[in-house]
Amino acid sequence: MKPGKVVAEFQTKDGRSVTIRTLRGGDLDTLLRFAATISKEKATNPSLGIVSLDRRPTRREEKEFLGSIIKGIRERNVVSLAAFSGGEIVGHADVWRRKPKDVRHTGVFGIVIRDGYRDIGIGERLTREVLDQSRRLGVWLVELTAFSFNDRAIHVYEKMGFNRVGTIPHKIVRRGRHIDEIAMYADLRNR
Repeated sequence: MKPGKVVAEFQTKDGRSVTIRTLRGGDLDTLLRFAATISKEKATNPSLGIVSLDRRPTRREEKEFLGSIIKGIRERNVVSLAAFSGGEIVGHADVWRRKPKDVRHTGVFGIVIRDGYRDIGIGERLTREVLDQSRRLGVWLVELTAFSFNDRAIHVYEKMGFNRVGTIPHKIVRRGRHIDEIAMYADLRNR
């Protein structure tokens, strides 16, 4: 897959137009705005199920992140897709392939959808597209973790074929609150 490749265009449940595509170098400004929005929400919403973006990233940090994604796409080590609406990134999902030879068929999934764009089908569509692209890449065992209280996300993951394999107690400590994580996996060979 190449940087900037469109993989889907669709209408959300509430009628908004969305394009899903791989990121490209020219996406730095919208990626910065997206990361700033997510980091701001994380600061005010302790239930947001993301562990990165403790602060707003600098332009240099986000440029390095974007560069690592583009390099990973070219080297076939990353599947990374962004959902765009009105020219802005409103969601991002990826699978990072594990590097050691014995586990090259496995990858780690992550997703985040911007507030105001949740529960309208973007997360489900992004997940489906990322998993399909991962399978095509030869990554057929995908892992993820979710906050134990995030029933909405866990339900979507199970609907998408993920299975629970256990609970990691007290994995996250946020604002003095201990949060368990649910470990899940999907076997993509029969998709």
